[in-house]
This record gives sequence, structure tokens and C-alpha cells, in this order.
Amino acid sequence: MNKHDVHKAVTAALLGRYETAKWAAKQAHEAATNEESVAENKYDTFGLEASYLAHGQSQRVLDCEKDWLLFEKKQPALIKEEGVIDLWCLVTLTELESSCGTEKYFFISPCAGGLTIEIIEKKVCLVTPFSPVGKKLLGKVVGDEVELLQNGKQMAYEITTIE
Repeated sequence: MNKHDVHKAVTAALLGRYETAKWAAKQAHEAATNEESVAENKYDTFGLEASYLAHGQSQRVLDCEKDWLLFEKKQPALIKEEGVIDLWCLVTLTELESSCGTEKYFFISPCAGGLTIEIIEKKVCLVTPFSPVGKKLLGKVVGDEVELLQNGKQMAYEITTIE
């Protein structure tokens, strides 16, 4: 697994998210403008609720499109010489207290934090620089240790690779 594979998979996932949002917005718009949505009395709010949903779905389409275009137009660059974790880095963490050396993979992303993709049976989680994990990783180098809260317990990890 390398940064280019992750970038390609994230771009595809964001495109899928965008297409789904467009479909949902279309469905919400059709429900809001359907003749059955016209209020029959002053207490009938189905049409109003449908229009609010259609507006929210339209906003989601714009957000999903923005995220997808950001990845679509950006090609992942090689890591800077100093090897410091920054935006667009793929980071591997290895659990220190585990006998089997459990690994976690994070991609530092400007958007779509929380999105998880799977490549070669390995899960990669997108984190933004403003997330708790992103804040702990930024500026670190290979060999540094970080503690992450996992299931209510602090777990110690070593940064083993930065790509």
C-alpha cells in the first residue's frame, strides 16, 4: 500500500459519496415539489418539511462535490525532505504494548475526516489536521511515540512510516 493507492481509493470513495448525495437531493426535491406535498390544512407540514430536507440535501451535494474535487485535482506529492507529518501524508502507527505489533494507518487530509477506506485488507482512516488524532500526529517524525484514546483507554503507538 502506498500514498498513490490511498489517494486513488479516497478519490473514488468521495466520488461515490457525491453521486449518492446527488441522488438523495433529487429524491428530496421530487418529494418537495410533488403535488401530494401541497398542504391540505394549516397543520399539514409535510411539504414544508420536504422542502427543508431538499435544501439540506442540496447543501450536502455541494460539500461532497467540494471534497471530491479537492482530491480529484490534487496529486499526492512525495514527502518533504525533513520527513515531518503534514497534510497529504500517509502515516503508519505500530502499537507498542502489543505482542503482534498491531498497525493503524492514517491519511492526513484537508477534508472528509472520519472516512475509512480499505486497501489490501488494511483500513486507512482519514483525519483532518483539526481532529484530535490529526493534532497529535502533525509535526511528528518516524520513531516518535503518540498516545491515542481508544475505547476509553490511552494506547501508545510508535510512528513507523511516513509517506
